[in-house]
Amino acid sequence: MGWLLLWLGVGSAPAADDPPAPAPLVEAEPTASEAPAPPLTGDDEEGGGGALPGGPDPTLGPAGQAVGAAVPVNLSVSAVPRGPERWTHPPDVLVRVRDARTLSIGERVERASRAFLGLPYLNDAAGEGVGIDPDPPSRYDAFDCLTFVEEVLGLALAGDPLYAPAVRDALRYAGPAAYEHRRHFMEAAWIPDAIRNGLLVDITGRVGRARVLRKDVTAEVWRRWKRRGLFQLPDTALPLGEWTLPYLDLAEALEAVPRIPAGALVVTMRAERAYSPVVVTHIGMVVPPPEGSPPGTEARMRHATRMGLRTVRDDRLGWYAHHLRDYVNWPALGISVLMPREQGPRISALTTPALPPLFPPADGPTPAFTPTPIPAFPVPVAEDTP
Repeated sequence: MGWLLLWLGVGSAPAADDPPAPAPLVEAEPTASEAPAPPLTGDDEEGGGGALPGGPDPTLGPAGQAVGAAVPVNLSVSAVPRGPERWTHPPDVLVRVRDARTLSIGERVERASRAFLGLPYLNDAAGEGVGIDPDPPSRYDAFDCLTFVEEVLGLALAGDPLYAPAVRDALRYAGPAAYEHRRHFMEAAWIPDAIRNGLLVDITGRVGRARVLRKDVTAEVWRRWKRRGLFQLPDTALPLGEWTLPYLDLAEALEAVPRIPAGALVVTMRAERAYSPVVVTHIGMVVPPPEGSPPGTEARMRHATRMGLRTVRDDRLGWYAHHLRDYVNWPALGISVLMPREQGPRISALTTPALPPLFPPADGPTPAFTPTPIPAFPVPVAEDTP
């Protein structure tokens, strides 16, 4: 589903400095029949630690869920629903979304995604249902990081959940819902098009002192990129030219955590590589603290992740920002922050907070950190039952 969503190391052997598993976010991943299962540790978040040993926040349970939330422990194939309910919105989600339609975008994102906590992470979770990628266009039993964000944004931005697929497809495709029209690359298509089309606004420079990454992608970059073969696209369909993306470096990202609003998208960026067109490797959504939390309780990042138990989970936003410093195989560069824009009748019906003023841009050298090795999380082995 998109490079950020889909970067599985299939084909040539990975170089020593490559991450142990592809990151899902903007690059199309191969289908399950084309690629081996990725390792249980190491992925877009590099390592299995997560909030599981690393997050002492007492409001979070062992899988990142709020204490008291149901946490599936059997992560085998048999844990995934088999019937048609996989492809339709769960009834409790429809009720929550409709009940929250007059609430803020942060509250709507939280309520739309709450029922998905604990569901399995699945590489390349969606496709067009036919043709090159026959995976279902939508599903609600498992997610990769990008399909999770697209489905939740569809539910949160649509006037009624029945219209959520239209919002999702407006994010996913530049034209009819077909593989060749899918926005496979986050940096060159998914992010800039969502901003240009009025679905998102970049607020990176409004929550902290931003830097700007500029990258010129040439035909030679595509030719030498090891993962080019994952995309069944002609060379003429590959985006060329310069793109820019504002970001907060790893020090500024941690400072900005209290200013990142609920509902925002947090986009993880890696260090630029000469012969890779990709730097975005993960995406998640910020949700407010649980109801009744003490004042000052930190917001959480809700995301479909390969960390730990490989589920949809919550992590304290500050923990995640600090965790990025410990990436070794492919060092993290920082984060970009995007905010959904209200659509249709909500533009006039809701009071939309004014955007905060821009911070001055960051200057001086980018801060460097010594990574702390991330321990692998001991994932329990569950037997599959018929």
